Amino acid sequence: MMSGLKTGLVLGGGAARGAYEAGVLSYLREELEPELGRELRLDILAGTSVGAIHACYLAATSDRPRLQGQGMRAHWTGMKVEEVLRVGMGDILRVLREALGKPAPHPRDLQYGGLVDPRGLRAIVSRGIPWLGIGRNLRKGHLDALAVSSTHVGSGRAAVFVQRHGGGIPPWGNDPSYQAQATRISPSHALASAAIPVVFPAVRIQGELHVDGGLRLNVPLSPALRLGAQRVIVISLRHEALRARKLEGESLEQEREQAFATAPFLMGKMLNTLMMDRTDQDLGRLRRLNAILEAGTVAYGPGFAQTLGAVLEPHRSQPLRYVRELLVRPSKDIGALAAEYVRTPEFRRRSSGLAHKAILRLVDRDASHEADLASYLLFDGGFADILIELGRQDARALRAEWLRFWSDEPQCVSEMATMKPPAASAA
Repeated sequence: MMSGLKTGLVLGGGAARGAYEAGVLSYLREELEPELGRELRLDILAGTSVGAIHACYLAATSDRPRLQGQGMRAHWTGMKVEEVLRVGMGDILRVLREALGKPAPHPRDLQYGGLVDPRGLRAIVSRGIPWLGIGRNLRKGHLDALAVSSTHVGSGRAAVFVQRHGGGIPPWGNDPSYQAQATRISPSHALASAAIPVVFPAVRIQGELHVDGGLRLNVPLSPALRLGAQRVIVISLRHEALRARKLEGESLEQEREQAFATAPFLMGKMLNTLMMDRTDQDLGRLRRLNAILEAGTVAYGPGFAQTLGAVLEPHRSQPLRYVRELLVRPSKDIGALAAEYVRTPEFRRRSSGLAHKAILRLVDRDASHEADLASYLLFDGGFADILIELGRQDARALRAEWLRFWSDEPQCVSEMATMKPPAASAA
């Protein structure tokens, strides 16, 4: 029997779509744990954009795991669009002034390109997360590491900020596309990771500007593996595939062509492209490596991974090992759910602010069966409730995979061969 597998949780980006992650975590804490009769420890937390905010919350409350699902649900269902998307005429004029190349009248107040006043999101992040709990829980061993990803504006590289038990960072390799840095993670790191270009302003960290990590590393699987995860849960916010749907005498493709000329449609597709979800590619590489290790171990014995790892050592920063993985992703198109929800009387009754009206106009101008841009901006408790329930349903549908994932028994001969026995307790 095996025990002590380091478990990583990888949380992707997607702004308001992030309520789906709260649903998956709610299932984990409130349904699966009671069924298994034990706490399911998350050792390594890696997040980007809204996933970074969630990762920070989970790290700060890792000493109280039973409350995490309830806390995340309450946070999302209590949201109002106007609390997050604070937009006034002053913000619009400022962006126009920047677009024309005119300097801001007060440089100290410059928002670095964002349309939305960030104070609303900053207040939610600052008040909603007990930040001192991150360091305390790391020191007490409630988790091993937290990683938050952003995009460095000056270089375009992904920046991975790491806070872990014992400090420092493990060997990270020499990939020029992103750098890791040991630091004490603060609200600024989470806000930088969630700073969608044009929507939210860039954030300065140590004097340098950073924006949404989803531009370079939307689903941060690699940091979790580099930090030592031996099994990983990956939550993606991108629907697997858009199934062909027929409208009344007109195909969805034709409707998209008609909507193509509208700014909301193009901006939504642009955000989808910017927040490129490489989950399938990253997990595909991991699965291929697992398959190679399994075939080699069966053919050549338990020393295969060590032998192959010695050959590949100049190109890798971590030893070769079999890694269990479990992927949860939306079974429904979140853009379509946003379009459906915004057109309901419930949403129209919730508020009458500028941001609320803007989202209504966005959806009215977008394709009738999808509203990608609105789905990123819909920080609304009613919409969050829909995504939370979808996350719970999708996670529940994977019950057999969850049981396999959390099993203490080795899943294959290569996993048995590459796992070290748990260290003996000190006398």
